[in-house]
Parts: sequence; structure tokens; C-alpha cells
Amino acid sequence: MEKIFNNRTLMGLISKWRIHLLMVSLLSIATGVFISSPIIITPKYKSTAIVYPTNLFEYSKESTTEQMFQILLSNDIKFKMLDAFNLDKHYNLDRNNPQFITNFLNEYDDNVSINKTEYESVEIKVLDKNPKQAAAMVDSLIAFYNKKVGDLHKVKQKEMIEIMGKAMNTKQQEIDSIENLLTEIRSKYNILNYNLQAPEVTKGVLSGNKQAIELYKNLELYGGKFRHLDSLVNNYRKEYLKFKAFYENAKREYEKNISYALVVQKPFPADKKSYPVRWAITLLTWIGGLVLALIIIAFIESKKVKVEAE
Repeated sequence: MEKIFNNRTLMGLISKWRIHLLMVSLLSIATGVFISSPIIITPKYKSTAIVYPTNLFEYSKESTTEQMFQILLSNDIKFKMLDAFNLDKHYNLDRNNPQFITNFLNEYDDNVSINKTEYESVEIKVLDKNPKQAAAMVDSLIAFYNKKVGDLHKVKQKEMIEIMGKAMNTKQQEIDSIENLLTEIRSKYNILNYNLQAPEVTKGVLSGNKQAIELYKNLELYGGKFRHLDSLVNNYRKEYLKFKAFYENAKREYEKNISYALVVQKPFPADKKSYPVRWAITLLTWIGGLVLALIIIAFIESKKVKVEAE
């Protein structure tokens, strides 16, 4: 067999069996054309979009591109696409089949591809027998991605609103409680502002003013408590204002309706099919046919050589 496949012998075989090889070539080409025809393989059209993540924050070592990539690949979005485009019917799948979900995910992954590019963007490609549906599915993937990220963002901001709202209420109660104590001291002991009253009261005491002497005693007994409570309530007000700033910022973020995908290449319905590549299938079928024919011819010739040798 090895002798038969040297260059001279091979050329001799091709010359000797040229009619048969020509027939095999024609048959292989015809087979390839038939196999790649719409009768056997349904033509599919490709729609593509290139998107960059935007308005996202990096978590740990995960980049915003990786976040976008993972969200687009999530089963949550896949099932939204299933319902939005009735992909069970579109892909001829039976929902009553116990393996429906597995079959759907396999079919979906065969027709929808999400890939990161070297430029930190994400490429979304959809293959479908309907070019308009392919483009619509790419658009919907981007829309579902925006909705998914927006929902996750709102959940986070809602938590912050609730936490800061509770903190504000707690701090306001503390402020009110201290204000009540300060109001009681002001009304009972006439202490309004320790720092301003103390110097004036001292002058009044030296001059023998009875009211000043009485107020001096009140400042001496309750002035320390008044200053402590006054300082405490001022600190609580500052803390309350910090909580309020966080609360209002979280509320603004919660009410935002923004995009989280910057589309740099929009999808459009293709006017030329992308699958199958007929010339490639035909070429491979032709080469395969010729190789198989040569192997069979070589086997036949080797048998003849053995018979003649005997």
C-alpha cells in the first residue's frame, strides 16, 4: 500500500482511474451542493452588535466588561428571550419534553453567541432563519440587559433608602428627646445660651443684681448639663444631615432610568445568509470523496499486485 502512494505511482493511478475519479468528483460536488442546499440545511442570517458597558461600577477584580458579559449570558435573560420570541415554537421544541430546558439552552447557545473583544467591548451575534428576527433578538438582548442591570441597581438603592431612612428616623428621635430636655432647662432655669450668658451674669453678680445671682446659681447647677446636651444635639444634627445626604442620593439613583450599554455597532437585518457556507461544504465533500476513492483504488490495486505476485 505504501508503494502505491509514492508520487509516481499515485500519478499513474490517477491517470489510470481518471474516468472513475472524474465521476466521483462530479458525484461529490453534486452531493455537497445538495447537502448545503436549503432543502437539507436551513439558511441562517447573522445580525451583530458591538456594545460597551457604561454607568457600571467595578466589583472586586471583575471589570465592567466582565459584568456585562456574565449578565448577557445569564439564564434569566435567556428565558426572557424564550418568552419574548416564542423560541420553543421557533426552534420546534416541545415544552412537554422532560429535557425541554436542556434542549432549549443548547439550541439557544448554538444560535446566540456573546463574546468579549480585545477592545474591552462585547460582541453580540444572533443567527436565525429570519434576518429581521435575528436583528430584533440582538436589540432585545440589549434591552433585557439594560432592564436586568437597572433592576439590580434599584434593589441596591432601595436597600440604601431603607437603611438611611431608618437611620434618619432613629437620629431624629434622639434629637427630639434631647431637644425636650433642653427646652425644659430653658423654661425652668432660664438658661438659653451658656457661652453668652455666663460673662453677663458674672458682671451682674459683682454688681449685686438679684436676678443675676439667681441665674448664676442655675448656670452653676445646670450649665454643665445644658452644654453637654447642646453639644450632643449639634453632633446628632450633623449625623442626621449625613444620613439625609445618603438617603437623597440613593433616592435619585433609584429614580434614574438610564442605559447601561453603549451601542457602537447597531444590529440590522442581513441581506445575505451567513450559514451554511455552501462552497466550503462542497469543497470538503469533494475532497473527502476523492480521498475515499483513492483509498479504495489503492486497496484494489494492492490486491491485484498480490494476486499477480502469486
